[in-house]
Amino acid sequence: MLKKLRNTLFALAFLLGFSALIANTVQAAYDTPYLKGQVVLKLNFNSYVYDCYGNRMPWFNGLYGPLGYLKKGTYVYTTRKKVERTDKDVRYYFLHSTKYHTYEIDKKYWLPYKKINGHYFYYIGHGAYIKARNVSEINNHSQYSNGEKAMIDETTYAFKFNSKTKKITNLKKKYKYGDYVMVDGLRQFTDSDGFPFWDADQPYYARLKGTGHGYTGTYILLGNLRKKDSDIFFGDIEEDNHPNYRINILDINWQESKYKKAEKAETQKSKQDD
Repeated sequence: MLKKLRNTLFALAFLLGFSALIANTVQAAYDTPYLKGQVVLKLNFNSYVYDCYGNRMPWFNGLYGPLGYLKKGTYVYTTRKKVERTDKDVRYYFLHSTKYHTYEIDKKYWLPYKKINGHYFYYIGHGAYIKARNVSEINNHSQYSNGEKAMIDETTYAFKFNSKTKKITNLKKKYKYGDYVMVDGLRQFTDSDGFPFWDADQPYYARLKGTGHGYTGTYILLGNLRKKDSDIFFGDIEEDNHPNYRINILDINWQESKYKKAEKAETQKSKQDD
């Protein structure tokens, strides 16, 4: 009798706990979407809720209506209180601008995840998890992937670019149709990079993961990747909508521009101090 009563009380407490999580999630449509001291996630994809073993929680999902999942664009108010600063090559992360003297620099943060059955999950509280890949924003900061897999759609070669020396090295390795590569950033080249004849259309190039850091690396023409794969992380500004766009990878031009401004400001400050 006592054991049955204890189990009933435990179940009731659990229900009250995740009911609060649900209430906060639904309330996001009416209130300010971000709260101090609470991690809030925005979904980029319809998302089921899972337990710690990777099983769907139908009784949890069912509370969201007949669809049984959280809709794309939903704000999920988790029970987690903070994110963490990191310099590691974590699978998913976001960048937060911090003011330093007269300029801003980006620092890397992440929300620790759990890998279950080969997939990455964020714990949202009360025994529930959602797939990290289904998250577009963490506390109003765009989430980035540290690498995306794409198939070569047209046989091609890559080249290595050194941003400091502006040296371009054409590589002999051939990437054939059907090969797969991992890319971690996108870049356009201009005359200031030593590519004066590329100014007309400035095509995008994808940097191969693990080939460099900063702005140096090995690049391959984005157009030579299968569109089905590249559409997930690249949205052409000339197109009206991007229905398959799902995850961000680093915009190397944007990042380089910010750091050049920071370096210039630091140089000016040093001269003033002298």
